[in-house]
Amino acid sequence: SIDAVSAWDTSIGSAAVVVAVLDTGVRFNHPDLAGKLLPGYDMVSDAAISNDGDGRDSDASDPGDWVSNADTRSPTFAGCDISSSSWHGTQIAGIIGAATNNEIGMAGAGWNVQVLPVRVLGKCFGYTSDIVTGIRWAAGVAVPGLPPNPNPARVINLSLGSSGACSTEERNAIAEANAAGAVVVVAAGNSAG
Repeated sequence: SIDAVSAWDTSIGSAAVVVAVLDTGVRFNHPDLAGKLLPGYDMVSDAAISNDGDGRDSDASDPGDWVSNADTRSPTFAGCDISSSSWHGTQIAGIIGAATNNEIGMAGAGWNVQVLPVRVLGKCFGYTSDIVTGIRWAAGVAVPGLPPNPNPARVINLSLGSSGACSTEERNAIAEANAAGAVVVVAAGNSAG
């Protein structure tokens, strides 16, 4: 749909471009992402949904976002369906920047871009406050209590599902990211409306 093959005749991306993927984190050991990933950050503040035993930290690894039968009995996960891990952040990181022409996996849209994983989603969902913090940090905007991002993103990708319009907090964070020089790309059309 994006006509990537024709686009590659114009550009295969630049190593100077950092694309932040705000999602479930990434599997740093994925062979098609070797050499493509920057350290990133884990913004998931609630240990109950983080599935890695803690809150915010410098480890943007995806520990899995499965929801078990036992989880669904907890008020935290009321309304969540039992599911296996999606590894969604790794999938999106690959679509954006997987190594190309290496006979492994798939071709990333930007062969040479660097991918900055910013974990904002845990088991079943994520909080707007964590997503907003992730947008600001990814763009290089100072966030109280967090170290500065040494690799500010030029593009911030949010392949996240939601309903309704963006909140005021989300709109403000996107405006701050734009003012810092980042383009924010948000999924649309994943569900009706």
